[in-house]
Formats: sequence, C-alpha cells, structure tokens
Amino acid sequence: MMKRNHWYRKLLRLLLVIKRTIDEQFVNHASHFISHTLRSVLQFTDAAIPIVSLTALGFIVHDLGFNKFYSVSPLIIQVLALSLYALKIMLIAHFIAEWQDKRKFSAHVFSFLLIVLTFYLHSLLRDLDTITNDQPAQFVWKKLLLYGGVFFIFLSEVSYVMGFLYVRRLNPAFLFVISFAVIIFLGGLLLMLPNATHNDISAIDALFTSTSAVCVTGLIVVDTATTFTTFGKSIILFLIQIGGLGIMTFAGLFGYLIAGSVSIQNQLALKHVLSASKINNVIQLVSRIIIVTLFFEAIGAVLIHWSVGPKVLENNSQRVFFAVFHSISAFCNAGFSTLSEGLYTEKIRFNYTLQIIIGGLIVLGGMGFPIVFNIFSSIRIRTMNFFHKALKIRKQEKYARIIHINSRLAIYTSAILLVFGFVTYLLFEQHTTLTEHPTTWGKIVTAFFGSVTPRTAGFNTVNLSILTLPTVMIYLLLMWIGASPGSTGGGIKTTTAAVAFLNIGSIIRGKKRTDAFHTQLSENSINRSFAIIMISLLVIGTAVLLIGVKDGDKGMLPIAFEAFSAFSTVGLTLGITSDLGETSKMVLVVVMFVGRVGTLTLLIAFVRQSDASHYHYPKEDIMY
Repeated sequence: MMKRNHWYRKLLRLLLVIKRTIDEQFVNHASHFISHTLRSVLQFTDAAIPIVSLTALGFIVHDLGFNKFYSVSPLIIQVLALSLYALKIMLIAHFIAEWQDKRKFSAHVFSFLLIVLTFYLHSLLRDLDTITNDQPAQFVWKKLLLYGGVFFIFLSEVSYVMGFLYVRRLNPAFLFVISFAVIIFLGGLLLMLPNATHNDISAIDALFTSTSAVCVTGLIVVDTATTFTTFGKSIILFLIQIGGLGIMTFAGLFGYLIAGSVSIQNQLALKHVLSASKINNVIQLVSRIIIVTLFFEAIGAVLIHWSVGPKVLENNSQRVFFAVFHSISAFCNAGFSTLSEGLYTEKIRFNYTLQIIIGGLIVLGGMGFPIVFNIFSSIRIRTMNFFHKALKIRKQEKYARIIHINSRLAIYTSAILLVFGFVTYLLFEQHTTLTEHPTTWGKIVTAFFGSVTPRTAGFNTVNLSILTLPTVMIYLLLMWIGASPGSTGGGIKTTTAAVAFLNIGSIIRGKKRTDAFHTQLSENSINRSFAIIMISLLVIGTAVLLIGVKDGDKGMLPIAFEAFSAFSTVGLTLGITSDLGETSKMVLVVVMFVGRVGTLTLLIAFVRQSDASHYHYPKEDIMY
C-alpha cells in the first residue's frame, strides 16, 4: 500500500511538471504571438497612415485648386469620409500597438490627440455636407478647420519618412538641400493650379515665384497682388513659412512628438541645419524656435492690423490677411507683399508706425535663433541674480561666458551695419528719396527702414530706381553680408564678415593669431569664412556674366544688383526682374537656391568627404 502511494505521488508530481511546462510554453508562445502581431500592426500603420493622409490631402488640393471654394463635390466628401474612417481605425490600432514600446508618455498623449482629432474632423465633414448656402461664414470656417486638420495629420506623419532617411545615414547637408528642392518643386506645381491665379502663368514664372518664396527672397516676375488669388497668396505664405524655418525643423519636432525620442542621426542632422553647438538640446531648440517664431509673428500681426486702418483696406477680413501675410513675410525676411507697389503704396507710404513694426520683425528674424536664445539666457540669469542679491539669497548662477563669441560678433556687426546704413542713407538721400518725407521723424524712420531692408528683407518704402549711386553701392555691401547665422535671412552672414575683417586686422598688425572678446578664433573658422566669401563672389560673378549674355541691355549695375539680391535672398530690385528673359530667370532661380542653402552646404552635400589624414607635408610660405 505504501509503495502504491509512493508511485502515485511521483506520477502526480510528473503530471504537475508536465502541466506547468505546457502552461509556460503556451504563455510564451501566446506572448510571442501577441508581441509579433502588435509589431506587425505598428509596421503596417506606420506605412499606411502617411499614404492615406497623403491621398486625402491630394483630393483636398484638387478641390481647392480646381473647384469653387464655397462648395464641396460629393466625390470629395466620400473620399474624405473613407479616409478619415480608415485613419480612425489605424490610429486606434497604432495607439494600442505602441504601448509595448518604451516611449515617453508625451508620445502616447500625442497619438491619443490625433485619434481625437480624426473623430472631430469626421464630425466636421458631416456638418459640412449639411450646411446650406445661406451660411457662408460657417461653411468657410468649418472647411478651413477640416482641411487644416487633415494637413496637420499628414505633416505629423511625414516624420516617419524623414526618420527612414535619417536611419539611412544620409549626409545631413544633402537632406537639407533636397528638402528645399522638393518644396520648391511642389510649390511651383501648386501655384500653377487654376484657382491659384486670376490668369494662367508660365511654368518658369511659377517656379521662380516658388523659389523666391521658399528661399525667402522676395524677387517677383509677376505682380503678387493682381496675379494670385487669395488661395495663391496663401500658398506663397505657406512656402515662406516653411522656407523660413525649414521642413526638417517641423519634421524633427513632429518626429519627437510621435516617437517620444530622437535617434542620434536625427539629432546630428538637426544640429547641422540649426547651427547648434550641441546635440543634447537640439529638440528643445527646435521647439523653442517654432514657438518663438509663431509668438513674434502673432504679435506682429496684431500690431500691423492695429496700425493699418480702414483707409487702406475697408474689409476687416482683408486687413487680417494683410497683417498675417506681412508679419510672416517680415519675420522670415521674405519681402513679399500683397500690394502691387509693396510698402511704397501711396496709402501706407507714410505710415511710419507700420514701417517700425515691420522693421522690428525683420531685425528679430535676421538676428538668428541661437543668438537670440543666448541673449535671453544671459538676461534671465542676470535678472535672477539681481533679485537673489536683493533678497540676500546665496544661490546665484555664473554668467561670465554665457554670451558666446558667435553672439557677440553677430550683435556688434549687426549694430555697426545698421548704424552705418542709417547714417549713410541720411547723408546720400537727402535730395532724392527723402524729399517725399518732409518731417524729421519721417526721414529718420525712412532712413532706418532703408538700413534694415537690405539685410535680406526686401521690402521697399521708396522708389529704388532713383537711389543715388553711393546708396546703391552701400546696398550691395549690406545685401552681400546679410543676416546672422541660424536666422531666416541670407547673405554670407555677419559672423563670416566679422571673422574676415578681424583676420585682416591681425595680419596688418603682424599678429600670429586672431582674437576677439578675449577669445582666439579657430583656424577652421577663419578658413571657412574666406572660403564662403570667395565662393559667394564666384557665384555672383558667374550670375552677372550669364545674365549679361542674354539681357546685357539692362545695364551692368541693375544686373549686378539683381545678382547680389538673389544670392543674399534680399528681394530688392532696380526694376528689371520682370523684364528678364527665361534664361536669366532660371539663372536667378539657381542663385536664390544656392544663396538660401549656402554655398558650402551645397558643395558638402554632393562632394564626398575625405578621410582624416594621418600625415603632414612640409610647410612653406607662398609669395604675395
């Protein structure tokens, strides 16, 4: 009996072990199956959501470009309904599947908000289909919200494509250049849509306008006010905003919001685009850039709307569009205007308050985001230390080297150029353009604006064709130097010019090194500065030569002014842009593109970088 119980207990233990093993294997298999299924769902939704959102966006563009705005065709309603229904299902599946990944909580929150947005857009679509013709304001508002929401979803999903490119470890300079080229090409196609213009424009003119907007230049071959509809002007405004900040900036931010983290390849690429000094704060810098840009543009739009009364634009909605358009155009240093004569239009030619507001936006946009943030950090720390000292709090932050050498060079150079431009404008234009402004205040504001606008802005408050020769020559210098690095402006940059002049001073004084603000400038910085200067002169000289071949009758000075303006993305002209031939227009398109992306950046993007050399040749001085 005892032996039987003993074997019974052994058999029971064996059965328990077998059952436990089967259960563990079943759990492991089930866990593996669920994990594999969720990962497959993630991969599918990551690929399908951008495609569906792109399809919906394509039909929206077709509707805006070919159909009347105050109606929506049944086909568009059906396609959007199907697309939003598919997006809801896929976003919910993506939200559930992504919980297995170790992402930040903010990434899950953003995914959840996208789901909420799709439900809201679906309800907007149903309301849009039932709105009657006697409710135009409600129709317009809901249609803009619907189309804007679909575009937001598409833009947020583009980050996956950018992330794929980053994983491929492509040259950041190459990605930067290609992103601008793609936006310019797509912008040209959008401007050729029937509803974008009152009359059809040629492909060359559409490409030129798109390039000028994306490269925030402001040169125009057709009158923006009379050629483009409100839809066309909205496209130009969108291209200016994207061109001013860069598509990679938006893609980097959305990529972070969705994924909750950024790969080292992403950070390196964004560091190159934003001229950041470190990679550990790149996403923080991207967020601050977008927030600060939208903040200043919003403040600028409010002030411009306040400064422009009903005498200029009677319709309030037109004044709002005017304010938003000029605020974004000014902060991005684009120089586009919705008025045929720009700010020289008779109704606002003497609106000095408006000129000061736009001039302030130009200076802020051209200063450079890293430099502005550096200055704000210094002000914040000094202010906090002042209060800590007043309240006898021991904890204080050190600020001895907070303002970097880049910021100091940019600030001092910008100040010198602004004062130099202001004084020389007052001196040389007393008997020409300033005669229209009888008051002292008017002359001061006009001279100030005349000093600001050549620094890659492109707005004009005077008749440029009657500028004196000395003023034109000074404009060439101001345009060539341009804005500060990391800004929305162009030119060789203020720091490049400053380093070159400091190095020249060191050579004249026989110094072996170049110093500034108790800091020795690196040999690499000096070499890059002179390389940028040399290449810029070669590009501008080549442009002048090529334009002179076909349009030499326009005169040497106007052609040179045009080339400098295009390269430095300024947008000022002596009045020959629209009269140029197609070949000359294409030359300016290339020059604007090269000037916006940067000559060195363009060369680095397509030239294979050499490996580090572990040997040195004998040194020898060259005769000069």
